[in-house]
Amino acid sequence: MTHSSNVERHEGIQGFIHELSGFAQTAEETLGLIEKNLEGNKALFSVFYEKMLAIRGTAQQLSLPHIVEIARLGEEIALKGTKAATRPQIRKCVGSLWDSVTTVKYLLEHYTEETTEEQGILLNRLKNTLQAFGGARPSVSESEIEALLRQRG
Repeated sequence: MTHSSNVERHEGIQGFIHELSGFAQTAEETLGLIEKNLEGNKALFSVFYEKMLAIRGTAQQLSLPHIVEIARLGEEIALKGTKAATRPQIRKCVGSLWDSVTTVKYLLEHYTEETTEEQGILLNRLKNTLQAFGGARPSVSESEIEALLRQRG
């Protein structure tokens, strides 16, 4: 990587950190509302889904694959939260989303440091939570999309 591309990436990550701090405040307020009325406010998990989707997109642009994966799992858990049937399930989603937001922020603030252990611990927790809710939605890979497009052409 050239010096100028390193500077651009650093500036992009700094902007991402700033953007994420606004989301952290929204997350705190939203989680507080969900915790006050678990069943009545579980639809607010959709706020997390949208934010995690945006975080994943930005992380992909900045070539931060570990954050892409955490955000993807956060998206899936947020979707599961909107349909969670019991208070313990809703609480589990709230806890997992707190973990994901906190860890993404930590990883961004320390992106030049080795954070593999923190990532691994969180990824295992998020994957286990998602499995407890029946797993992620089916997805289509980029190569599968390309193959479908070639068939149509």
